[in-house]
Amino acid sequence: MKFHFTACICLVFFMCSCMATMPGSKTFNYCYPNDSYTSDSVNVPYASIPDFIQTDSALKKHYSTQTIHLANATGTLTALLELAALKKQYTSTPSLETNVAILTKKQEIANRLIICRTEIAGIAAELDCEGERAEQLSDYMSAKQNKQVTKLTVASITLGALTAVSVVFIKLQKTSDAVAITGGTGSAALGLSALISSRKTEYLHPRNLLTDIWYKPAHSRYYPATIWYLLTHKEFSNNKQNPIINNICERWKEYNQLEEGATKKTARQIDLLFGSGGIYTAELLETRANMLNQLQAAIKLLDQDIQQLLYTVSR
Repeated sequence: MKFHFTACICLVFFMCSCMATMPGSKTFNYCYPNDSYTSDSVNVPYASIPDFIQTDSALKKHYSTQTIHLANATGTLTALLELAALKKQYTSTPSLETNVAILTKKQEIANRLIICRTEIAGIAAELDCEGERAEQLSDYMSAKQNKQVTKLTVASITLGALTAVSVVFIKLQKTSDAVAITGGTGSAALGLSALISSRKTEYLHPRNLLTDIWYKPAHSRYYPATIWYLLTHKEFSNNKQNPIINNICERWKEYNQLEEGATKKTARQIDLLFGSGGIYTAELLETRANMLNQLQAAIKLLDQDIQQLLYTVSR
């Protein structure tokens, strides 16, 4: 019985070691920008388009409602209003001076839109990097875990076989029973530890691009004003009913079973995914990588809107 007790204690420590925390990315994140981006205070969108702009006859004559909303999002609405006035002036009284002014104003708007497109590219690149970082560590942990499960399974089978052989050759009944019980318990424990084996690691992300998407603050800490406006106004979603940011969150809830207030486990996952980081499993790292990739795709699609506005203004 002493041997049986000692073996069980060893197995408990062995099983606990399977849950040990792996070294993680604690101090360095190569995906973060060298300098935090700050939107300028000049080209910020109006919270809502002023009435006098919406009813401007020259603006409505040359540009659609969608174009006007896009111009507001990109901080070029005032410039677009001035361009429409110049076009109206040129139509009534054509002149070289007015034509040059029109070309200059188009270039001014184009320059601003190019900056907007680089903002989109920058955020998309950071999301891509973060997704790759999470996925790479998840793959590493999964590979280690698979090796561990294989070793535990082989050990369980081997112990079971040795126990069966030993029982046959041991003559004393009490000793034979003790060996059978100990061997069976050890084999079962190894098999169980193979099933519940899980590796974890500390994974930190103080600059978390998922946070503002989930909690939807009025002003984002991480996203430039143009991107945040495009994400949070329904005029830029496909169905025109809900903002893009809401649609993203709904997909996260549907595919990752993330529902606020559902269970304590879900609440812990939400705190982890949308907080500054903590202890991750390989599975949860994979979930984070997928969420980052979905968000990256949505951000990249915003470039199509900017491209359309650039084309419209250049005509």
